[in-house]
Amino acid sequence: MASSNRLLDLSGSFCFAFALFQAAIGFSPGLSLYFGAPESLTQHPATLIGTSLAVAAAMAIFGSYLWSGAGKIRRLPALKWGLAGICIIFILRGLMVIPEFLAVAGMIDSPIPIAPRFVAFSLVALVFAVVMTLGTVRAWKSLNQ
Repeated sequence: MASSNRLLDLSGSFCFAFALFQAAIGFSPGLSLYFGAPESLTQHPATLIGTSLAVAAAMAIFGSYLWSGAGKIRRLPALKWGLAGICIIFILRGLMVIPEFLAVAGMIDSPIPIAPRFVAFSLVALVFAVVMTLGTVRAWKSLNQ
C-alpha cells in the first residue's frame, strides 16, 4: 500500500501544480497560445481566463481525489470511481501522443499544425496516467474501507 500511496501522492501533487500553472497562463494570451489554446480563445481575454480557471478547478479536484486515495486527506465520495475516471481521462489525453507524433513525423495529415512540443505534453500526460493508474490499481482493494 505504501508504494501506491506514493504514486497517488505524486500524481495528486502533479495535478495541483498543473492547476496553478493552468490558472496562471490563463492571464497571458501569448503563453496560452504557446501551450495549445486556440487562437480564437486567446482573442477573448475574459473567456480565456474563465476557461483556464475552469480547467484549473478540474485539476484541483483531480488532485484532491488522488490525495484522498493516497490517504493524505479525508476520504472523498465515490473515491474508487473518481480515481478510475481520472485515470481514464489522463490515459485518453496521453494517447493523443500517437496521432500527434504521426502528424509531426509527416505520416498523417492534420487539419491544424501540430508543434513538436505538443508530443512532449502528451507524453507527460501519458507518464502520469501510468503512474496514477498503477497507484489506483495497487490501492483498489483498500479503497473499499
